[in-house]
Amino acid sequence: MTSSTSLKGLLIGGKILRGAHTGKPAAEDRNLYPVVGIRALGEDGTVDHAAVEELAVRKENEIERARIHTGDVLLSMRGQFRAALADEKCEGHILSQNLVILRFGEKTDPALMTEYLNSHQGRDALTTLSRGTALPMLSIRALEKLEIPALDRAAREDLAACLAAYREYESLAQKEAALAAQIKEALVGEHLGVRQ
Repeated sequence: MTSSTSLKGLLIGGKILRGAHTGKPAAEDRNLYPVVGIRALGEDGTVDHAAVEELAVRKENEIERARIHTGDVLLSMRGQFRAALADEKCEGHILSQNLVILRFGEKTDPALMTEYLNSHQGRDALTTLSRGTALPMLSIRALEKLEIPALDRAAREDLAACLAAYREYESLAQKEAALAAQIKEALVGEHLGVRQ
């Protein structure tokens, strides 16, 4: 059986950081910020930069707390739980409400944590801690109690290598599928005289 540790113990300062209250800008709002909301959390564990919105922050004192840094894990706190790893393009963006920032210490790999939180096992663990059935919601207090499987260094390195190989394979498979679709369209166009 794998041992575990609490999520809170893996975070810098033991803190889960809340997102800021954001919204559409009013006429008097001059300061707009790039805001990562739930729609920007991709199913693949990345941030979809096309879904980042320019919004106003309702409370100026929340800006610094909700500022995203490269390597942060962004987690939705309601609905279908989803995590995304913040890349360099996210640096300085603001995280919206209903999401939290998990900023891990140097001994924890944020990419592996993102994979775990998006896995069936991770989502089941989050669901167990949530309230509500129609729209499950997590509280910060409940999330702090999340138990994370503890792997030794060799196991973490093996898992990271396997996941990197998987991501490379997945990328190649997507490119191959796109090429196959182009070939099919070209064949149909060539033989039926239809061009798109």
